[in-house]
Amino acid sequence: MSNPRFPKIGEWLLWLAGAAAAVILLWLFNIANRPAPASPGPNIVVITSTPTLEATPTLESVFHFIVTPTPGGELFIPPTLPPPPPVIYPPARGRSGFLFGGQVLGFVAPDKMHWAGMGWVKWQINEGDVDGLDKIKRGHDAGFKVLLTVIGSPVLVEDAAYHSQYAQYVAGLAAAGADAIEVWNEPNLSRDWPAGKISPVTYIKLLKASYPAIKAANPNTLVISAANAATLVSKSLKTAHFWTETDFTTEFVRYGGLLYTDCIGVHYNIGISAPLNTDNTLTGDAAFWFLPRILKYYGDLTQNTRPVCITELGYLTDDGLDPLESVAPDFAWAKDNTLQDQGEWHAIAAQIGLSNPLVEMIIVWNVDFYAYGADPHAGYAIVRKDGGCPTCDALHALGLGN
Repeated sequence: MSNPRFPKIGEWLLWLAGAAAAVILLWLFNIANRPAPASPGPNIVVITSTPTLEATPTLESVFHFIVTPTPGGELFIPPTLPPPPPVIYPPARGRSGFLFGGQVLGFVAPDKMHWAGMGWVKWQINEGDVDGLDKIKRGHDAGFKVLLTVIGSPVLVEDAAYHSQYAQYVAGLAAAGADAIEVWNEPNLSRDWPAGKISPVTYIKLLKASYPAIKAANPNTLVISAANAATLVSKSLKTAHFWTETDFTTEFVRYGGLLYTDCIGVHYNIGISAPLNTDNTLTGDAAFWFLPRILKYYGDLTQNTRPVCITELGYLTDDGLDPLESVAPDFAWAKDNTLQDQGEWHAIAAQIGLSNPLVEMIIVWNVDFYAYGADPHAGYAIVRKDGGCPTCDALHALGLGN
């Protein structure tokens, strides 16, 4: 005889299965009829984070994004950046004249320098060097005015106490009769500045300490801001080991650096064509292959409130020396420059400086350096390996020393 409870249990199980199926069908129906998600609104930026290689960690470069117009990737609301400070331009200062000279190592050819029309001699020294005063005396005794470019300690440059020490040293040079002082050298490179800490603001602090100290010691000493090195990069780029010249100098002016200098330092030693040649299509530091472009850049940057002092102007040639391709491949861009080019181009550059009221100083890089290796100093030297100086003859024809 069968148990009457079993049929009732089976009926309940069938009823439960049907109810579950109905619930599932209702859920699927609701999902299918749910409206699609709204597209990102105009105030939402859809981005993919792309940090800049070796970028200096400033507010601008910490968040470097590629904005995509289609959904996908991380959602990010861009930070509100503080507005840049208003640029403070000092009252315009005109040039004192056209000052022309050469940078020396051994100072072995003062007669040739005079023949070339040079009235200035430049040495590059380090803060604390005990022979700085001797160089001033040697230059004056030979009939030259003296420019000293003073490089300090990259290890200490962020220390405010070191700024005072550096300022005291350069003030001592001014008191001893230095006619011009360039405060540091190429601070946009990690060669002369600590890697990862390149900073126009820090450099301005050093300059701000040095300028009044120099002027108090000798108000006639010309103070020149440190010339940058051209990186030849065509776009804005700040890395641990270099900032482009345009990036560094733009911030230098923006943060008031012009208030603490008489003349803005410039280097031009990458010439591969006559100084009047130019190319208006190049951008960034790449434009600085051409002298007219670099002069226009600095005139625009400073709004002509400060003249430029070109504390290095040089043309490289391997004439009479081993080929640059084998000795200094990084400088092979100059392999087609000839000794005749060097003389003619220096003469044209000097004529440009003489006639352009923006240019206060040109210092030839260099007169008598003799090292010729990966950094081919002797290829720039106007006094050549054989003791001749064709460039001196080309410059003499201008009558600059008369």
